[in-house]
Amino acid sequence: MTLNIFNQDEFNCLCKKYNKGAKAEDIEIKCSKCEYVIKKKSITNKERRGEVVFCVQRPNGKYILITCDEYPKGTFRVPTGGINYNEDIIQAIIRETKEELGLEVEISDFIGVLKIKFTYDGEYSMFYSYMFLLNEIGGRLLEDATDDEVSQVMEANLEDFESILQSLLNMDGDWVDWGRFRYMTSNAVYKYLKERNHEMILKL
Repeated sequence: MTLNIFNQDEFNCLCKKYNKGAKAEDIEIKCSKCEYVIKKKSITNKERRGEVVFCVQRPNGKYILITCDEYPKGTFRVPTGGINYNEDIIQAIIRETKEELGLEVEISDFIGVLKIKFTYDGEYSMFYSYMFLLNEIGGRLLEDATDDEVSQVMEANLEDFESILQSLLNMDGDWVDWGRFRYMTSNAVYKYLKERNHEMILKL
Protein backbone atom coordinates (compact mmCIF):
# COMPACT_ATOMS: atom_id res chain seq x y z
CA MET A 1 0.00 0.00 0.00
CA THR A 2 1.24 3.50 -0.90
CA LEU A 3 0.77 6.09 1.85
CA ASN A 4 -0.58 9.21 0.15
CA ILE A 5 0.91 12.09 2.15
CA PHE A 6 0.66 15.76 1.22
CA ASN A 7 3.99 17.17 0.03
CA GLN A 8 4.30 20.51 1.81
CA ASP A 9 7.68 21.34 0.26
CA GLU A 10 6.27 20.83 -3.23
CA PHE A 11 3.32 23.08 -2.40
CA ASN A 12 5.64 25.77 -1.04
CA CYS A 13 7.69 25.69 -4.25
CA LEU A 14 4.56 26.13 -6.38
CA CYS A 15 3.49 29.08 -4.23
CA LYS A 16 6.92 30.69 -4.47
CA LYS A 17 7.01 30.37 -8.25
CA TYR A 18 3.41 31.11 -9.22
CA ASN A 19 1.35 32.59 -6.38
CA LYS A 20 2.53 33.30 -2.85
CA GLY A 21 -1.09 33.76 -1.77
CA ALA A 22 -2.25 30.30 -2.85
CA LYS A 23 -3.81 28.25 -0.06
CA ALA A 24 -4.19 24.59 0.84
CA GLU A 25 -7.76 23.93 1.98
CA ASP A 26 -8.89 20.87 3.92
CA ILE A 27 -12.21 19.44 2.70
CA GLU A 28 -14.16 16.39 3.82
CA ILE A 29 -16.59 14.67 1.48
CA LYS A 30 -18.89 12.32 3.38
CA CYS A 31 -19.71 9.71 0.77
CA SER A 32 -23.08 8.02 0.42
CA LYS A 33 -21.47 4.65 -0.30
CA CYS A 34 -18.35 2.91 0.97
CA GLU A 35 -17.57 1.77 -2.57
CA TYR A 36 -16.55 5.29 -3.62
CA VAL A 37 -14.02 5.57 -0.78
CA ILE A 38 -12.62 2.15 -1.65
CA LYS A 39 -12.37 3.18 -5.30
CA LYS A 40 -10.46 6.35 -4.41
CA LYS A 41 -8.17 4.41 -2.09
CA SER A 42 -7.44 1.90 -4.85
CA ILE A 43 -6.58 4.70 -7.28
CA THR A 44 -4.17 6.40 -4.87
CA ASN A 45 -2.59 3.09 -3.87
CA LYS A 46 -1.89 1.99 -7.44
CA GLU A 47 -2.02 4.86 -9.91
CA ARG A 48 -1.86 8.46 -8.76
CA ARG A 49 -1.21 10.69 -5.78
CA GLY A 50 -3.60 13.41 -6.85
CA GLU A 51 -4.68 15.47 -9.82
CA VAL A 52 -4.26 18.75 -11.61
CA VAL A 53 -7.39 20.84 -12.12
CA PHE A 54 -6.73 22.98 -15.17
CA CYS A 55 -8.95 25.92 -16.03
CA VAL A 56 -7.92 26.96 -19.53
CA GLN A 57 -8.77 30.45 -20.74
CA ARG A 58 -9.06 30.74 -24.50
CA PRO A 59 -7.86 33.76 -26.54
CA ASN A 60 -11.50 34.93 -26.68
CA GLY A 61 -11.55 35.18 -22.88
CA LYS A 62 -13.87 32.23 -22.31
CA TYR A 63 -13.07 29.19 -20.17
CA ILE A 64 -13.12 25.54 -21.25
CA LEU A 65 -15.51 23.11 -19.55
CA ILE A 66 -15.67 19.47 -20.59
CA THR A 67 -17.97 16.47 -20.64
CA CYS A 68 -17.52 12.77 -21.46
CA ASP A 69 -19.82 10.29 -23.14
CA GLU A 70 -20.46 8.35 -19.93
CA TYR A 71 -21.57 11.41 -17.94
CA PRO A 72 -25.27 12.12 -17.40
CA LYS A 73 -26.60 14.44 -20.10
CA GLY A 74 -25.83 18.13 -19.57
CA THR A 75 -22.93 17.54 -17.17
CA PHE A 76 -19.93 19.84 -17.64
CA ARG A 77 -16.97 20.54 -15.35
CA VAL A 78 -13.48 22.04 -15.21
CA PRO A 79 -10.97 19.56 -16.75
CA THR A 80 -8.72 17.44 -14.53
CA GLY A 81 -5.94 14.91 -14.99
CA GLY A 82 -3.98 12.55 -12.77
CA ILE A 83 -0.56 13.17 -11.23
CA ASN A 84 1.46 9.97 -11.30
CA TYR A 85 3.74 9.03 -8.43
CA ASN A 86 7.19 10.60 -8.92
CA GLU A 87 5.76 12.93 -11.58
CA ASP A 88 6.36 16.68 -11.40
CA ILE A 89 3.09 18.61 -11.13
CA ILE A 90 3.98 21.06 -13.90
CA GLN A 91 4.87 18.18 -16.19
CA ALA A 92 1.49 16.64 -15.36
CA ILE A 93 -0.27 19.85 -16.42
CA ILE A 94 1.52 20.00 -19.77
CA ARG A 95 0.91 16.30 -20.40
CA GLU A 96 -2.76 16.29 -19.41
CA THR A 97 -3.77 19.42 -21.33
CA LYS A 98 -2.16 17.96 -24.43
CA GLU A 99 -3.68 14.51 -23.97
CA GLU A 100 -7.21 15.60 -23.09
CA LEU A 101 -7.61 18.92 -24.91
CA GLY A 102 -4.86 18.94 -27.54
CA LEU A 103 -3.66 22.35 -26.37
CA GLU A 104 -0.37 23.98 -25.51
CA VAL A 105 -0.65 26.21 -22.46
CA GLU A 106 1.21 28.52 -20.14
CA ILE A 107 0.54 28.90 -16.43
CA SER A 108 -1.21 32.12 -15.51
CA ASP A 109 -1.72 31.38 -11.81
CA PHE A 110 -1.56 28.66 -9.19
CA ILE A 111 -4.95 28.78 -7.49
CA GLY A 112 -4.17 26.42 -4.61
CA VAL A 113 -4.83 22.85 -3.54
CA LEU A 114 -7.82 21.02 -2.09
CA LYS A 115 -6.76 18.38 0.43
CA ILE A 116 -9.81 16.15 0.11
CA LYS A 117 -10.68 13.46 2.64
CA PHE A 118 -13.29 11.02 1.33
CA THR A 119 -15.01 9.32 4.28
CA TYR A 120 -17.61 6.68 4.99
CA ASP A 121 -18.23 4.98 8.35
CA GLY A 122 -14.61 5.02 9.50
CA GLU A 123 -13.11 4.38 6.07
CA TYR A 124 -11.24 7.25 4.43
CA SER A 125 -8.96 8.13 1.54
CA MET A 126 -6.86 11.25 0.96
CA PHE A 127 -6.65 12.91 -2.44
CA TYR A 128 -5.05 16.20 -3.51
CA SER A 129 -6.39 18.48 -6.24
CA TYR A 130 -3.89 21.13 -7.44
CA MET A 131 -5.72 23.92 -9.25
CA PHE A 132 -4.26 26.13 -11.98
CA LEU A 133 -5.41 28.88 -14.32
CA LEU A 134 -3.85 28.40 -17.77
CA ASN A 135 -3.68 30.46 -20.95
CA GLU A 136 -4.09 28.69 -24.29
CA ILE A 137 -1.10 29.43 -26.54
CA GLY A 138 -1.29 26.75 -29.23
CA GLY A 139 -2.80 23.55 -30.54
CA ARG A 140 -6.24 22.71 -31.92
CA LEU A 141 -8.90 22.06 -29.31
CA LEU A 142 -9.77 18.33 -29.25
CA GLU A 143 -8.42 17.82 -32.79
CA ASP A 144 -4.88 17.49 -31.43
CA ALA A 145 -5.88 15.54 -28.30
CA THR A 146 -3.99 12.27 -27.95
CA ASP A 147 -6.82 10.44 -26.20
CA ASP A 148 -10.57 10.48 -26.69
CA GLU A 149 -11.75 10.78 -23.09
CA VAL A 150 -13.32 14.22 -23.61
CA SER A 151 -16.32 14.01 -25.92
CA GLN A 152 -17.38 17.66 -25.99
CA VAL A 153 -16.26 21.06 -24.72
CA MET A 154 -18.17 24.17 -23.75
CA GLU A 155 -16.73 27.67 -23.84
CA ALA A 156 -18.19 29.43 -20.81
CA ASN A 157 -18.19 33.00 -19.58
CA LEU A 158 -17.62 33.52 -15.86
CA GLU A 159 -21.29 34.47 -15.51
CA ASP A 160 -22.30 31.02 -16.80
CA PHE A 161 -20.29 28.94 -14.34
CA GLU A 162 -22.64 28.88 -11.37
CA SER A 163 -25.68 27.58 -13.26
CA ILE A 164 -23.63 25.07 -15.28
CA LEU A 165 -21.95 23.59 -12.21
CA GLN A 166 -25.22 23.26 -10.31
CA SER A 167 -25.99 20.08 -12.26
CA LEU A 168 -23.09 18.38 -10.44
CA LEU A 169 -25.00 18.73 -7.17
CA ASN A 170 -28.22 17.38 -8.64
CA MET A 171 -26.94 13.93 -9.54
CA ASP A 172 -28.45 10.76 -8.15
CA GLY A 173 -27.70 7.05 -7.92
CA ASP A 174 -24.09 6.02 -8.47
CA TRP A 175 -23.19 9.55 -9.60
CA VAL A 176 -23.93 11.32 -6.27
CA ASP A 177 -20.46 11.14 -4.71
CA TRP A 178 -18.65 11.81 -7.98
CA GLY A 179 -20.88 14.82 -8.60
CA ARG A 180 -20.13 16.31 -5.18
CA PHE A 181 -16.40 15.74 -5.71
CA ARG A 182 -16.42 17.40 -9.12
CA TYR A 183 -18.55 20.25 -7.83
CA MET A 184 -15.93 20.92 -5.13
CA THR A 185 -13.05 21.15 -7.60
CA SER A 186 -14.91 23.11 -10.27
CA ASN A 187 -16.58 25.47 -7.80
CA ALA A 188 -13.25 26.25 -6.12
CA VAL A 189 -11.98 27.42 -9.51
CA TYR A 190 -15.16 29.44 -10.06
CA LYS A 191 -14.81 31.16 -6.67
CA TYR A 192 -11.21 32.07 -7.50
CA LEU A 193 -12.17 33.48 -10.92
CA LYS A 194 -15.03 35.46 -9.41
CA GLU A 195 -12.79 36.99 -6.74
CA ARG A 196 -10.07 37.70 -9.31
CA ASN A 197 -12.56 39.42 -11.58
CA HIS A 198 -13.86 41.53 -8.68
CA GLU A 199 -10.33 42.64 -7.77
CA MET A 200 -9.63 43.60 -11.39
CA ILE A 201 -12.79 45.73 -11.48
CA LEU A 202 -11.78 47.52 -8.28
CA LYS A 203 -8.44 48.45 -9.84
CA LEU A 204 -10.08 50.18 -12.81
